[in-house]
Amino acid sequence: MRIVSSAARRIRVFAAASVLVALTCAAHAGPYGARTCGGVDYNAMVLDIISGLPTGGGYSTGSAFVSPVVQASNIGGGRLEMRVYDGHPSHCTSATYALFARLVAVLHNEGRIQLSIEQMETLEVKRRLPDGSQLVDGQGPYWIFNSNGAGVAALFKHTGIGINFRDDKLVYARPGDFLKLFWNDNVGASEQGHQVVYLGRRDVGGRDMVCFWGSQRQNKKKRGSRTEALYFPAKAGQKVVDGYGEVCRPRGDIKEMIFSRITCMEHLSAGLETMRARATERGSGPFGVSYPFVDDYLVSLRKKSSNQATLDRMYDIMPVPASHASLAEAPQ
Repeated sequence: MRIVSSAARRIRVFAAASVLVALTCAAHAGPYGARTCGGVDYNAMVLDIISGLPTGGGYSTGSAFVSPVVQASNIGGGRLEMRVYDGHPSHCTSATYALFARLVAVLHNEGRIQLSIEQMETLEVKRRLPDGSQLVDGQGPYWIFNSNGAGVAALFKHTGIGINFRDDKLVYARPGDFLKLFWNDNVGASEQGHQVVYLGRRDVGGRDMVCFWGSQRQNKKKRGSRTEALYFPAKAGQKVVDGYGEVCRPRGDIKEMIFSRITCMEHLSAGLETMRARATERGSGPFGVSYPFVDDYLVSLRKKSSNQATLDRMYDIMPVPASHASLAEAPQ
């Protein structure tokens, strides 16, 4: 599916409202003074893209998995268009990365940000370098995004496009935030987690549910004395399907949460250039093959375990501001 067919249909709404948004949102501050660039509500754009995506498509982490495709296309007149195609069956990080790339494509194709062809190529999902060496988690934008620990938070820090925070009581989190869920307390080789986009909360049978969009496989889970569905529908009347979809999990299933919010996508070009420069400092491979930017900590998590405190320190993952956390303590 091409990006312009899913999100650009409604991008005119955002463009038409740009003056109003600039007046009402330009001074909108996130936690610790983080401001959105140009008053753009990136969370709303993320949700708009989700609304145009297909449901299902299957889920796989094995040989059936199909990577999303990110392409730079010369459309004439010196203009470059970025195109994104879904890969099915998908898994959690491939789905959320395709969504992230779609947002980048909308912004670039509409002229809101400017990426070079080299920068678009760094966003492609590649498995190997030209010399045949295999890329692994922690190497280049996609494999950073795909990593254990806090891959999305890492990419947001390296590029400067957003903020990362924890919000266990869900008082500051907004629908449209990227969210890393941990099913256990571990980080790295022994962790169990899921990368999604936060949608909100829902009460199902008196139980607090955290709802999100992502790619997942339905299964069964033993909770207390009974076995029940792993995921629950995000809306009444919906069904949970394998692959893309909106689902919920009981809050009690979740051990840790890391939110990543896009606040300034205008920093992406400079951030990618900084990553390229740092990669160049490390030298090139045989025959002049340029290696991508490497996050050594994320690479280490493929085989080693770490902890949540180290994630916070490495990627500037902040606690929710006290002004917002106090809301959770107020009488309802």
